[in-house]
Amino acid sequence: MNLSPSSQTEYSYIIAGGGMAGLSLAYYFSKSKLAHEKILIIDLEEKSANDKTWCYWSNQPEEFDSVVEKSWKNLNFFTSKSQQLPLSISPFEYHKIRSESWYEFVHLALTKYPNIHYYFDKIESVDYAGIGAVVKTSTKIFHASKKVFDSISPTQIDLNNPKHIKQHFLGWEIESHFPIFKEDSADLFDFRVATSRECEFMYVLPTQAKKALFEYTFFSGKIREKAFYREKIKRYLFAYHGFGEDDYDILGEEFGIIPMKPSNEPPQNLHQKIIKIGTSGDFVKSTTGYSFLRTQKILKNMVENLEIGQFNAFVKPQNAFKSWMDNIFLQVLIDQNIAGGSVFESLFRNNSPEKILRFLGEETTWAEDLKLMTTVPTIPFVRAVFSLLINKNQLP
Repeated sequence: MNLSPSSQTEYSYIIAGGGMAGLSLAYYFSKSKLAHEKILIIDLEEKSANDKTWCYWSNQPEEFDSVVEKSWKNLNFFTSKSQQLPLSISPFEYHKIRSESWYEFVHLALTKYPNIHYYFDKIESVDYAGIGAVVKTSTKIFHASKKVFDSISPTQIDLNNPKHIKQHFLGWEIESHFPIFKEDSADLFDFRVATSRECEFMYVLPTQAKKALFEYTFFSGKIREKAFYREKIKRYLFAYHGFGEDDYDILGEEFGIIPMKPSNEPPQNLHQKIIKIGTSGDFVKSTTGYSFLRTQKILKNMVENLEIGQFNAFVKPQNAFKSWMDNIFLQVLIDQNIAGGSVFESLFRNNSPEKILRFLGEETTWAEDLKLMTTVPTIPFVRAVFSLLINKNQLP
């Protein structure tokens, strides 16, 4: 990969945005029959910091397993009434990746391809030009003869609208001054912190006896100031681990806002010259916020279709029934007729962890989905269905 400023302006493919989605796409191009094409990745700066944590679960080998920091076969679920539900997720494993390690791995893989260039600059626009497309930066205009993949365009979500559900969170990676963490299991949901009908929980990933990631998370519409989340984490560390502020060091902090509102844009196919990817392309699972493995599957399949000229293929798999199911769940969170944690508690109490993970990963059949929905509180979901039927746009 050529990291020096490019003197070229003509490329076959341009990737606007060098984050997880953009770099993943370049990686799959490099492993395909299209590896010889002239490809440009444009971003403001090279990604290298440990500013994100990506997690995924799988019951088979996946592309980036080699950079996984830690894996778990056992998870925990804590109810709002402090009951612990141990979850053995075999044959699945839950994996954690540090963005720093992943960036290093992908950058190294791409250095083998001198035709893949990287240009650091601010992207000002992505637009059509004749039979191709162009990306304009603050210093240059680059032309793509085949396609531009856009991962920087804003999503259709209003951060100030409480009816636009977001996953918003702040996490601390901490190192305690004494070994206290049990590394053999992670806490997927801890609803002991829930104080309202908003879906709020703590997420704890212990990687060593002295190190763990604590992430305070909401599935709701209202974004808080960062100080609010930090105070929540401090209180949690004191209440459930006995930590005073002098008992640990904060090694890093991450903050994120992930849209959980499905896109209203029409499905994209590979005939288009500008294709949105990543969060911009609605790759995030709207009901969970999980995106890493889903993004890998979508992009790998997309490159395979480009290899064989299958341009009629959709960029993202289309499943109207599962989209409708997602909409119902999001409407329940919007209506707040029941605490969000109660919905998850019902799911985990009444179904096997393996079935829930397959459901969240969109690997269940419609019959399994319907059966699973009989295990959640009925009235809030029936009300949500009526809300969606009345509202032709499905979600605010």
